[in-house]
Amino acid sequence: MNEKELVERLERHRTLAPEGFAQEIMERLPAWRRRRGLWPSQGRWIAPALAGAAAALLIVFAVGKVGRPVPADGRVAIHFELHAPGAERVELLGTFNQWRQNDIVLSGPDASGHWTATVELPEGRHEYIFLVDGQQWMADPRMATHRPDGFGRVNTVIKVYGDDDKA
Repeated sequence: MNEKELVERLERHRTLAPEGFAQEIMERLPAWRRRRGLWPSQGRWIAPALAGAAAALLIVFAVGKVGRPVPADGRVAIHFELHAPGAERVELLGTFNQWRQNDIVLSGPDASGHWTATVELPEGRHEYIFLVDGQQWMADPRMATHRPDGFGRVNTVIKVYGDDDKA
């Protein structure tokens, strides 16, 4: 069936609203809703429109600062998280701490098995990996960019930008 045939079949099955239906609906609406046109009189649209515009501007300008607190020294707070419910200890090792063990230990697990840490990193490209219970190396499964480390493991790659930088 082509498009024209489909439209013709739909037209044959169209049911029209009863006579006066639109008028009856309009009469049931409050008086200020019955006005037609794009710009209602009496300025009922001004306050909601201005409030919405102000909220949108606040969100646009605040997202970078709320999502990425930037301390005075130019470092960026990055949240790391790993779901490892059976683990007893999770560490974070990376280029930012010279791959030192026992340096950044994640907090957890929470009730759902997540381990977390927030680390202030300098801007730039970093590689990291999680060490679970001192034996199991794990790339960050939530991130898209990974790279073999040359020792049989895979590191996660992250690029950190400050507020003024563009991705």
